[in-house]
Amino acid sequence: MIQLEKSYSISEINYNHLKQKSYDAGAAIAANSSSINIIDGAKDIGQDPLARKSSFNYIIAILLSVILPLILITLFEALDNSIYTVEQIERLYHIPVVGVVGKNNKNSNLVLLNNPNSPVAESYRALRSNIPYLFHKGDHQNNNKTILCTSTISGEGKTVTSMNIASSFALVGKKTILLGYDLRKPKIHKDFNMGNSKGLVDYIIGQESLENIIQETPIKNLELIFTGTIPPNPSELISSDATKKLFEILKAKYDYIIIDTPPVGLVSDALDLMKYADANLYITRQGYTKKGMLKMIDQKYTNNEVHNIAFVINDFSQTSKYGYRYGYGYGYGYGYGYGYKQEDKSKDTLKTRVVQYFKRSK
Repeated sequence: MIQLEKSYSISEINYNHLKQKSYDAGAAIAANSSSINIIDGAKDIGQDPLARKSSFNYIIAILLSVILPLILITLFEALDNSIYTVEQIERLYHIPVVGVVGKNNKNSNLVLLNNPNSPVAESYRALRSNIPYLFHKGDHQNNNKTILCTSTISGEGKTVTSMNIASSFALVGKKTILLGYDLRKPKIHKDFNMGNSKGLVDYIIGQESLENIIQETPIKNLELIFTGTIPPNPSELISSDATKKLFEILKAKYDYIIIDTPPVGLVSDALDLMKYADANLYITRQGYTKKGMLKMIDQKYTNNEVHNIAFVINDFSQTSKYGYRYGYGYGYGYGYGYGYKQEDKSKDTLKTRVVQYFKRSK
């Protein structure tokens, strides 16, 4: 009896185990079976795709490839408000452009001294030839001319332009003196590798004589007066009677007086010195000067607060950002020019335009 009961228990356990396995297998099969029945299979009736329009798609692709770049270019142009060409200045402002100076890739800022045969040196010579047209007609009877160089902000090249303009006049035999009237941040002495221990400030306050502050240069006929001691009150020194007396003395001794001044966008020193100048050069820099920076000086010109002033575009590159070649050959009279052998066909035309412009402005 015991053996039978033991055998029965074992058989019952095996039966229940196999029965559970059967239930699990049935549940797995039921879960994997699909409830989808195919009623009727798809048939090919020979029709083309409803939306196959390859020619239309090509047209859309071409239009997008042209329109999207144009939109991006227009957007970039609208956001970029820098000065790049002569035409931009002529279109936006009343002040004329008297010269364009090319990009100087050399280490020295004294282009006419260290690289006299370069295109940049030739552009300074062309600028020199155009400056006399800024003078009033009556001023031609006076051989002494005072030229002031300024800009809106620092970095546009007014100091470099003033040094090379002075060198250009000196090299043609004109007795020239360059004044470092940037009493706040003088730079001229660094390019000439000279000290700035004494200069204009020391003369104005009566600590030095005029003979002691005049410096000789390697360029014949060119002399310098540096800033000297940096003062706490530069505007008052510029407006003093000593400055007026200084210009009276220098005009009696020199053919040309070149004045390097601070930017007018920061201080009013240059505007105070313009009353001593016969011509004013307002330096701009390609891709650096913003269009809005020139509105102030242009408004003063239209209101007859500033006279005999013209723009000079500095650091001009042959190939503009628009991709076409602007070239040194564009308007030699504007300050370009590759060399002495290039025939100047537009010079007379430019001279006529400049003379007529200033006759109208008078």
